[in-house]
Amino acid sequence: MIMNAPFSFLGASQHTLPVLQSHNLFALGREIRILHEGEEYRLRLTRNNRLILTK
Repeated sequence: MIMNAPFSFLGASQHTLPVLQSHNLFALGREIRILHEGEEYRLRLTRNNRLILTK
């Protein structure tokens, strides 16, 4: 396992998905921007600790 990687792997199968910790994503605030295929999305952490993704 690589130390200090921005993600970790859960499980040990071939089809393992990377896991991102939300506290790392929101370390600088309660909203982040995600660029996907030239479009900007916003991922926001609400007061109730829910996630909302908007375009």
